[in-house]
Amino acid sequence: MTHPDPLDSYAFKLTDHRRDLLKSVVDNRIRHFTLVLEDLKDPHNISAVIRTSEVFGFQDVHVISEVNPYRVGRSVLKGSYKWLDIYSYSKRARCLQGLKEKGYQIAVASTAPTSRPLYEIDFSKPTAFYLGSEVMGNHPDTLAAADIRFRIPQYGLTESMNVSVCAGVLVANLDRWLRDQGREKFRLPDAERNALLADFYERSAIGIDRNSPIHFID
Repeated sequence: MTHPDPLDSYAFKLTDHRRDLLKSVVDNRIRHFTLVLEDLKDPHNISAVIRTSEVFGFQDVHVISEVNPYRVGRSVLKGSYKWLDIYSYSKRARCLQGLKEKGYQIAVASTAPTSRPLYEIDFSKPTAFYLGSEVMGNHPDTLAAADIRFRIPQYGLTESMNVSVCAGVLVANLDRWLRDQGREKFRLPDAERNALLADFYERSAIGIDRNSPIHFID
């Protein structure tokens, strides 16, 4: 018995232009870098980081909600979450364990003078960049488990940037590195790309009710 190709299931509901657009987007998706939001409190900040990740083609965003619940502002998201995989964790240890099992080095944003400047990180390694809560920063357990503590160089008197602005600066720098190296070298493997394209076809054709981009992990 032959099974229908998942790419064919919803393709007929989309125009040629829409299919070509979705394929182009998927071809530029990466998982080499990912952002982790640790107990952010402001829905605006969470939404802004998710939207920035989507715009720059970072497919996965990890949200830790051990203290502050996962909340977003739909007006800020502008539908961007539909085209990502968002992993929401109730326990920070589960997020850290999963990322390390996937081979990510853990880089935690820090304002400490001893932190390594962003440009000194070895970006050739898959890296998960942790951004801490607006008031408390990253949890001590996260800092203890970090492979790298990094800072974005600053030259003013203000102690730190808004977390969503920090994410924007970070992602723009990572995008520049990807382009310099050749972004095509970091594209998803064929099987992952086809599976993601099938998800995009379905979400574009009938919405996200049966294929949610948000994955809740205990």
